[in-house]
Amino acid sequence: MKKKLCFGLLGCLLALSALLLTTPSAFAHEKRNVGKYTFVVGFLEEPAYANAKNGLDLTICDGNICNYTMKDGVKVVANPVENAEQSLKAEVSQGGAQPMALTLGARFGNPGKYAAYFLPTAEGAYTFHIYGTLNGQKIDEKFTSGPNTFGETQKLATYPSSSTNTASTDDNAALTQQLKDAQASAQTATTLGIAGIVVGLAGIVLAAVAFTRKPRVTSADAQKESIESLRG
Repeated sequence: MKKKLCFGLLGCLLALSALLLTTPSAFAHEKRNVGKYTFVVGFLEEPAYANAKNGLDLTICDGNICNYTMKDGVKVVANPVENAEQSLKAEVSQGGAQPMALTLGARFGNPGKYAAYFLPTAEGAYTFHIYGTLNGQKIDEKFTSGPNTFGETQKLATYPSSSTNTASTDDNAALTQQLKDAQASAQTATTLGIAGIVVGLAGIVLAAVAFTRKPRVTSADAQKESIESLRG
């Protein structure tokens, strides 16, 4: 009975080990030996999502393996390569877009670890290009996300739905157009009102001029007209 139990436990352990070995990690980084150094590359935040802040996560170890130790309760690299940001450069590319230069910086309290922040805006595979020199050794390596390296960016669920956002945008656009039309109508009315006032003032001025130019009738003329009317 004990032998059967032992064999059963051993079989479960073997099956679990096989499952772990054959299932790709969702939080994987690519580890690569580059000359006398080891580079570990991936996204800072994994899984990575489009339109969510992320960045390049780079670890550089001295030797063909990265050793770790505990320091103040934190797991840190025991054989780090420090100050690499002074001689290395990095850029990121996606699809057919032009590569974008990244600002590589050392991570505080994590010797041998470096980061470069950016906002991935598309889903799919990204490539990190790291180049320059490291203690006299030329470095020119590209790391591309994929099933056997590190995770690609995924679509992030949105809320509220895009249809709601679209409707809201359409409503705002319609309201803006209505305001513009109202402003245009008010401007037209103001212009017409001013024109009417100008025309009215012009009429008053012309009437005043005509009145002042009307010939005056003297008393002699009036008497003469009266006599002529009596004769007639």
